[in-house]
Amino acid sequence: MPNPIRVAVLTASDRAAAGIYVDKSGPALQALVKRTLPAKIVATEILPDDRAKIAAQLCIWADSGEIDLILITGGTGFTPSDVTPEATREVIEKEAPGPAEAMRA
Repeated sequence: MPNPIRVAVLTASDRAAAGIYVDKSGPALQALVKRTLPAKIVATEILPDDRAKIAAQLCIWADSGEIDLILITGGTGFTPSDVTPEATREVIEKEAPGPAEAMRA
C-alpha cells in the first residue's frame, strides 16, 4: 500500500478561533478526506480571519516537508474580513483553479 497523503486542514474563522462557537467545517472536511482519500490528517489549525496569520501558517506547513496537501475552509465570503483567498495567493507559486471549480459544480 502506498504512503498516505499527509494532509493539513486550516479553518479560518474569527468566531471559531475566539471560541464563540465550535468549528464544524474543519472536522467535516477531515472526515471527508479520511473517507475519500488514502490520507492521514497530520495537522489542523483554527485561525482568525487575519491575512498575515493565515499566510504565515500556510508557509510553515508548506516549508515543513511534512505535508503533501493543505486544505482550507472558511474566510471566503464577501465581507472585508474574509481574506483567505488573498492570504493563499500570497503563498502559492501557481494557482490551480480546477479543484475549486469542481467543488463548486
